[in-house]
Order: sequence, then structure tokens, then C-alpha cells
Amino acid sequence: MASADQLIASLQGIDAKSFSSEAERIRARDAVFEALRRIQSPWDIAWDHCWVSGAINAAVKTLIDAGVFRKWAEAGGKPITSTKLAELTGADVLLIQRMMRAISGQHLVIEVGLDTYARTPWAAALAEDPSFASIYGGFYHELNNPMFRTLPAFLKETGFRNPTDVSRCNLQYWLGRDITLFQYIGTNAKLTSDFNDAMECHSKYNLTPWVDIYPTETVVEAAKEGRPLVVDVGGGKGHDLKKFLARHRDRVPPGSLVLEDLPEILKDVVVDDDLSSSPGPIAVRPHDFFTPQPEGARGARVYFMHNVLHDWPDEAARRILRTLAPAMEKGYSRLLIHESLVSAERPLARVTVSDITMMACLAAAERSEDQWRDLIASAGLRIVKIWRPVQSVESIIEVEVA
Repeated sequence: MASADQLIASLQGIDAKSFSSEAERIRARDAVFEALRRIQSPWDIAWDHCWVSGAINAAVKTLIDAGVFRKWAEAGGKPITSTKLAELTGADVLLIQRMMRAISGQHLVIEVGLDTYARTPWAAALAEDPSFASIYGGFYHELNNPMFRTLPAFLKETGFRNPTDVSRCNLQYWLGRDITLFQYIGTNAKLTSDFNDAMECHSKYNLTPWVDIYPTETVVEAAKEGRPLVVDVGGGKGHDLKKFLARHRDRVPPGSLVLEDLPEILKDVVVDDDLSSSPGPIAVRPHDFFTPQPEGARGARVYFMHNVLHDWPDEAARRILRTLAPAMEKGYSRLLIHESLVSAERPLARVTVSDITMMACLAAAERSEDQWRDLIASAGLRIVKIWRPVQSVESIIEVEVA
């Protein structure tokens, strides 16, 4: 049996770059986490749940708001003292010291000397990617945190029944009024922006890009002239269309990539990096997916839905699919559903956490392969193939008109 010294020595020097692929990194991360749970005592786990998560998120949000990570980057990103960070931000030095001590204790920054800290990739990302920092803003403090706090009380009050009514779920219980999640997000410009940023980060950092899962060359090869190429239904800021465009820029006619979402979600969204091109390859069109596709978006080669249907219980999800189906040309159009599949055994932790999130805010759920098949068939559609990479959080379910 290895000693503690041997075990610790074997872990030194391992980081995210130590692996040959993202799938290998995920495998190693999950194995290390499983080992950590075996090493931890019950109290260790309770401490993490009830003290660490709340305290550290509060410290991180405070440091973001004070401008610590941004000012640190502007100063060169080298190891720095709390005193210097306080000077750069105008914050109280004792406050900065306490907050930096807290996040250093969680290895979010590295203490390299007396009250001197070096950045980690996480700390650098908070400065370099504004959308990453936004996760700790409205998305966490005005949505996730209060929503999870009330979920146990809501489930107890409703007799511990699995929630399936989006208009009578934990969200309304928490807010004390009749409003859906996306209506609530649209009432607050900061929350709308932070929500969009969180979805962009989820796509950018947590998921295998859809263009690396599905053979997108088949989309452009089979395209019919004058038709939309890809219609991104409920596409948020357009991050998935941008991935397709980066892969096939020379083969995308102007306006053939269509970004659809609610007007309040699309407000202030800029999708074209090259603003000199007019019209650009991506057309932004406000649309409610509970209503039929407009004439200009019918007969597309691909309709793409990324994490749309997991936001809705079965009845509503079926209505979304049935509303979209008439816009699809039989034998030509494809619907690509980019979603999580809950494995029958040992499902990925990131999928099961997302499942509880969907329950808490939308009375919805992540689905198993059998549940997806039943839902899709009930809408008059047929699964062509499920593209499911090893260790990927999400798969792509390729669907056509039955």
C-alpha cells in the first residue's frame, strides 16, 4: 500500500495539460474526485457543502466586483501582494487580504510567499473572459443560489411529487408570483446578460463543440440554394452558429445561418465578427418556438436545438417539436438535438447536477435515451442516429420527419 508521501508525490506536477485529450482529462478528473470522496470523512463533505461553497462564492464575487482579477491582469499578471491589489483597486487592504486568503485556501490562487499570490488558469480566465466572470454575478446570485435554496421546501410542500408543471414549480414558489423562468430573466437586463454569458461559457468550456460531434460537412454538401443552411432555434448569443461558421466560413452564403430566440434574449446581441460584411452570414430573427417557423426559415437543411428541450416538461417539449415539424422538408431537413443523455448506469455527474437544476427552475429534466425516443416519436419524428462521444456531456440526436 502506498504511503501518503508516495501518493502526494505522484500527484505533483499534474495539471490540465498532462493529458492527450479532453476525454482523457475528464476521465482523470472524475477518478481523482471519486478518490477524494473515499478519503474524505462525512464531516469533510458536510463542511464543503455548508460552509465552503457559500463562503468562497461570496469571496470570489467580492473580488470580481472590486476589480481584483482585472487589475491584476492589467498589472502584468505576475505574483502580487494583497497590499498591491488593494492599492490597484482602492479597496481596504485587510478586506483584500482576508478574501485572498480564503480563495488561496481552495487553491484558486497559489500563495508563493508571505501574502503573495500567483494566478491559476481560473484566476486568469476571470480577467480575460468577461462572460466567465459573469457566471458569478446575476446567474449565480440572482438565479441558481436562491432557486436551490427553496427547492427542498417546495418539494416538501407539494408532497414530494416529481414536478412537471412549468407554471406551478419551484420558481413561482421562490418568487411568489406567476412568472416563468425566461420571463423572469427578461425582466432584468443584468440577469439577461449574465444568463446569456453563462450559457456561452457552458458551451465554450463544458461541452464538446457540436461541429466536433456531428459531420457538419454533410450539411453544406447537401444544401439547397436559396434555403437557410442552419436555423439555431433558441440559440441565445449565437455561439453555436459561430462554431459552424468558423468551420465552414467560405461555404456559408449571406444570411443562411439564422439565429432565433425571444426578443429580450436577443437584445444587444452582436453575432458578426466582420462588421464590414453586409449582410453577414448570420441573420438574427426574434422568434418564439411555440409558434410556427416564419416563411424565411422553412425548409432549412438543419434545425439546431441546443439545450432547449431539457428546459421543458414532456408536454411542452412535445408541443415545441410538433410546431417545428411542419417547417421541415421530408427527406431533406434534419433536426439536431444537442442535449444530455442520462446513462442507465453511472450517469455523468455533470448530467445529474443539470437534471436537478432543470427541476429547480423549470419542472423539467434531463432525459434517458428511451425517454428521448418516446418524446421524439410522439411528435411525428424519427431518430436517424445518436452521435454520442465517449466522456462527452452531451450527444447529438439526429432527427427527421417520420
